[in-house]
Amino acid sequence: MKNKILIGVFISFCFLFLTHCKKTPTTPEVPTVINSFTATPSTIANGSSSQLEWNTTNATSVSIDNGIGGVSTSGIEFVYPEVTTTYTLTATNSSGSKTAQCTVEVKAAKLEVVGTIKRNMTSYGCPVFEGYVKNNGDNTAYNAAITIYCYGDTAKTILIDTAWDYLADGNDIQPGVKTPFRAIAFDLSSHDQIKATTIELDWLEKDISGMSVSDYQKVQQLRRRWNEVKIKEARTRTRNRTNQRSIL
Repeated sequence: MKNKILIGVFISFCFLFLTHCKKTPTTPEVPTVINSFTATPSTIANGSSSQLEWNTTNATSVSIDNGIGGVSTSGIEFVYPEVTTTYTLTATNSSGSKTAQCTVEVKAAKLEVVGTIKRNMTSYGCPVFEGYVKNNGDNTAYNAAITIYCYGDTAKTILIDTAWDYLADGNDIQPGVKTPFRAIAFDLSSHDQIKATTIELDWLEKDISGMSVSDYQKVQQLRRRWNEVKIKEARTRTRNRTNQRSIL
């Protein structure tokens, strides 16, 4: 009888011991969720923008790379990448981090002079440069033009004339298309006067045909100012290589 009592006491003691030693249950950690991360539009012309938009759940902090940094847990951000760029969104809470990516593809025109530039004379006695320009990019070059700076010295410090020409029908060059140009130096009477040249190509990455009159005038003013700056630079400093440049 005495043994049964001792066994009962021992069992009761073990039960109480185990009950008090049991850990208090904790609330399980909830993982962060990235519901969406998109770029609209996902393909743009160089100089245009794309809208990044994201939505997360349970995140305490969210960031996007490529210079954007910390952002709200849900929101939008406009980006202007110059080259095709993949953006990574990182959403974090105490349980860890999750990532998602989206890519903005950037298409850009790339005009280059191809082949040899021929030097001839017009019927009225002015030097003329004739050749071809090709769009080696993957976007249309709108409102394209070529300017050839003519110098009276080999150091390219004395600008004596500029020969220029708009390129292609409507001045737009599709990707992969080669188009002729004919640029005339109206202030000169002989190619012998020209000791050195610099070639510049400029174009727009956007179609301006649908622009309002005021917006179109702004673009043309921008283009004139850009060319005036280039002419001024050409008069004051040496330029040793062919330049290709998009102004929008």
